[in-house]
Amino acid sequence: MRLARLRILNCLRVGSHLRRKSSPAQRGRLALLPIVATSLTAFEVPAAGAATYYVRQTTGSDAHDGLTPATAWKHFSQLSAAMHAGDTAFVGPGLYREEVAVEHDGTPGGHLTFIADTTGQHTGDPPGIVMVTGAEPVDESIFAPAGPAGVYAAPFPAWKVWGAVEMDGPQQRYESVLITKEYLVDKMPPLDVVAKLPSSWFYDEPTHVLTLHTSDGRPPAEHELELIQRGDGIFIRGRHYVTVVGFTFRHMQDAGVSFFIDSGDGVIMNVTSYGSRQGIRVYGATNVFLYGNTLFRNENSGAYFAAKAENGLAFANMAYENVKGLRWSSDSAGAMAVDNIVFDNSERGLALENVDGAILRGNRVANNAVSQLLVLQSRYTSEGNCLSSSGKDQLIADFRPFGLLDQYPTLAEYQRAKGQDLHSVSESCGPLPAKVDVHALHAASLAYPAAPTTTRARGWFDWLRGQ
Repeated sequence: MRLARLRILNCLRVGSHLRRKSSPAQRGRLALLPIVATSLTAFEVPAAGAATYYVRQTTGSDAHDGLTPATAWKHFSQLSAAMHAGDTAFVGPGLYREEVAVEHDGTPGGHLTFIADTTGQHTGDPPGIVMVTGAEPVDESIFAPAGPAGVYAAPFPAWKVWGAVEMDGPQQRYESVLITKEYLVDKMPPLDVVAKLPSSWFYDEPTHVLTLHTSDGRPPAEHELELIQRGDGIFIRGRHYVTVVGFTFRHMQDAGVSFFIDSGDGVIMNVTSYGSRQGIRVYGATNVFLYGNTLFRNENSGAYFAAKAENGLAFANMAYENVKGLRWSSDSAGAMAVDNIVFDNSERGLALENVDGAILRGNRVANNAVSQLLVLQSRYTSEGNCLSSSGKDQLIADFRPFGLLDQYPTLAEYQRAKGQDLHSVSESCGPLPAKVDVHALHAASLAYPAAPTTTRARGWFDWLRGQ
């Protein structure tokens, strides 16, 4: 553990060395050193007077006190009000259809620490995935044909629907027609957009009718559908010093973990998050550190730092098959992306959009459909990366829309024009990691504890624990 902590802190110190010509906002990232150190120490030494809570889907009961494995709670949501400064929660394997909204602050010396106990070492459960989902199963037979081929509708007054997903498919959620070009620009009526676009949906609140277009035109009864009900897996607003480790989040309306307005001083490690708007969202929050996360098939970004987010750091994460892999925007400042693997995203790999001061180092960015790097009205420094495009239509770097010529198909052209990435490379970035088998994850989460999974790829936290 000490070696792991030194490794992370050394990465941050390298970042501080690179900031000699940086803005005050960038230099504020030094504040993350004690935050990360305290977070890692929490795994070894609980804060004096702090509580340790246990959640076990296997044997827990909400009538218990949650303070021992034998008296564990049943539901993950119990932690919302329970967790105070210095407290730690170990959540046992299983599928949790619920969410946590953090109600109390941590302190610099006492984070609120949420740990997915995938090995069962602390809870005593058999090993398995700790999966938190914002979606609920639905009786597919309630849907009836509604006009054009492939379109189906059903009354659904039970709750407001935030999305739909075919669990028998790649588990990328259907697209809301309200965010499409057809609706926003072309001004098409929502139901006409549903008819046009497979894998789309519209929920009419006045009538409580859900209309969707399946991916292949077949009836919903020939698929396994879930509908999205909840906003975030763990939601933090106005609270600080929170650490989240090891969970798998899927199919939230917004994000697996969300640090929202006036929150911050957080750490997110070894989280898998997919099928949501963003895998991780940091919005109007400061000093949030992402390490070793796997973020994919989210309709906006794998991780999104926005709305004047400051000192958002992303180290050693993997982001693929999102629209954008890792994204900073809207007057954010003090960004850092180091040693990430970002590939196969449908638009951009790394995106800096109106960012004051960013450092990009040692990233592997490959085969992102429009460009590997997007920079719009941002001040940044970039070096030692691998930026690799595949095919004539992919760009290495793109500075549009402020000039159609400000785009660079090759690394050499980008280097000459911008004086950045002078020691980066553009040939093969080496073998890319295997992608997560979402069907194996889903099957294992439904079967637990009868069939403990071995499908999750060995991640950073496994290495940290010597596994």
